[in-house]
Amino acid sequence: MDTAARCRALGLALGAGIGFALTRTYLFDFAPVVLALCLSIGVLAGEAVSRRPSGERRAATLRTRRMRDYLPFRPIAVSLALTSALVALSWWFPTPDHPDHQVIYFGTAAPVTLMASWATLATGALLALLSAWLVVRSPQNVSEGGGAAADETWRRTTVNNLADAYATLSATIFTAATFWYADAQMDWRGGGSPVWGFALSLLAGLGLTAVAYYAGSLLRPRHSTTGDRRVAVEVP
Repeated sequence: MDTAARCRALGLALGAGIGFALTRTYLFDFAPVVLALCLSIGVLAGEAVSRRPSGERRAATLRTRRMRDYLPFRPIAVSLALTSALVALSWWFPTPDHPDHQVIYFGTAAPVTLMASWATLATGALLALLSAWLVVRSPQNVSEGGGAAADETWRRTTVNNLADAYATLSATIFTAATFWYADAQMDWRGGGSPVWGFALSLLAGLGLTAVAYYAGSLLRPRHSTTGDRRVAVEVP
């Protein structure tokens, strides 16, 4: 694991840990916000410590770089699918009680919504797309030749990191929320359905697999650098 991957790992670890702790308190709504913030800081720190290829002059080019040529399909499709599934779950099932045991101790619980999660996912998507657009359209700052190829690798690597980070964020929120819904459905005395509880648990397991896959992508070095030579690692 290189320094950039360590930064991303630290951001993900802090976000997941602090976010889970917040779900057990009255600051429940801030959990997805903290997760997204810590992960974003980790990704930005990782890009900051990664050296972009540089040269003595900027190279003019007539090529128009298009976003669709750089955005990876799979993490974007997974993020859309998981977010859509979470929207369907929140529409079909009643929102469970606050998970900090307020009902047990006080007999009532503060009302819970997923508005913070929706806002976090929407804001994260906009910021990820804006960041990717800035990377894709940034001027080439190396001379033509081998330097240009290294600069192209840097663009694709950075955009892949952004896409994988957002896929990790959406998969983590989906998994946590789906396990939460599953736990509520397992309470058959409270009006739940264990059948739905098991089904939601399996669905959350798929989300957890997506978390492991895309978080693992963030923790792997994307390329190795030896002087001015850069060898890219294929990223799905």
